[in-house]
Amino acid sequence: MAKNPYLNQNSVTVLISQSLWNGKVGAKIREKFAAPIVGLHDCESVFTLLPIHANYFPSAAKVSRNILIVSSSFKTQTTLVKNKYTENQNIYTIQGKNQELLLNQLQNSSKEIMNTFYNSEINLILTKNKINTKLQKQIKKQFSIDIQVPTDYQKALQGENFLWLRKEIGSGYNNLLIYTASFSALYNKNALVTNSLFIRNQVSKKYVLGKTDGSYMITEQAYYPSFHTTEIQNNLAYEMRGNWEFHKDFMNGPYLNFAIRDNKLKRFIIIDGFAFNPIHSKKDLLFEMEAVIKSTKIL
Repeated sequence: MAKNPYLNQNSVTVLISQSLWNGKVGAKIREKFAAPIVGLHDCESVFTLLPIHANYFPSAAKVSRNILIVSSSFKTQTTLVKNKYTENQNIYTIQGKNQELLLNQLQNSSKEIMNTFYNSEINLILTKNKINTKLQKQIKKQFSIDIQVPTDYQKALQGENFLWLRKEIGSGYNNLLIYTASFSALYNKNALVTNSLFIRNQVSKKYVLGKTDGSYMITEQAYYPSFHTTEIQNNLAYEMRGNWEFHKDFMNGPYLNFAIRDNKLKRFIIIDGFAFNPIHSKKDLLFEMEAVIKSTKIL
C-alpha cells in the first residue's frame, strides 16, 4: 500500500458533488467501476473509488493516476486529458446538462474509461518489474514466446511442454503454469469453455498434486467460470476466470487462464495463474499475474 492512498494500485479518484455522488449518478459510477471481480469469493471490486467533493482537490489527489471528474455543464461530453499533473495519468471528465444526460454519458463511456484505467495499471506493473532473464531465456527456448517474468518467480516444476513458476508471498503463493494445446483441442464439437476447462483439469491432475494421497487441483465445480474473447499483444486470446479447489483436499482460491492463439505454429499458448493465500487479499495477486501474462509475445 502506498503512503498516499491516491497512489494505490487500481484506485480511482472521483471528483464529484455530494448531491451527484449520493444520487443515481453516484450509484451508476459504483455499479460500473466498483463491480466485484469475477472468481473472487471475497467480493473485492475491480477499482477502489476515492470520492472527493468537486470544490476540493488536494495536491495529494492531483497525482492520482486515474481521475474521473463528473459535473453538470451546458455541454454534454466525455473528454480525456493525459499526464496533466504527473506521468502515467488519465483524467476523464464527464459533463451533462442534467442527471439523465450524465447517466447516458456514463453508460456509453464507462467501458472505454475502465479499459484505459485498467490497461494503464497493467502497463505500470510491467515497467516496474525486474525481469528474471534466466527464466525468460528458458521460456523462449521451450515455448518460443517472450514473457516478462519478475525476478521473484522461480521454477517449481518442469515437464514436457509444461512449466510451473512460483512466487512465495508470506502465507501463500502465486503460481503460473505455461503449457500448449493444439487448435483441435479447443476447436471441436464442444463449446470453447468446455474444452478449456477439460484441458485445465487434465494438466492440473497430472502436475498440480496436493499433500493428501490422490489429491490434485481441479476447477471448482459449484460455479461456472466466466469466459470471453480478448487480445494479447495483437494475438487472439480466450480469457477464463473462476475458482480452483483440490480433489480430496481443502485448498482453494481464484485463477485466471489465458489461451493465446499462435497462428504460426497452429497451437494455443496457455498460461494459467492461480493464487493461494488464505489470509491476504487475492485481488492484487491476480492482477500481478494478469500483467505478466499480458506481456506475452509469440515469437
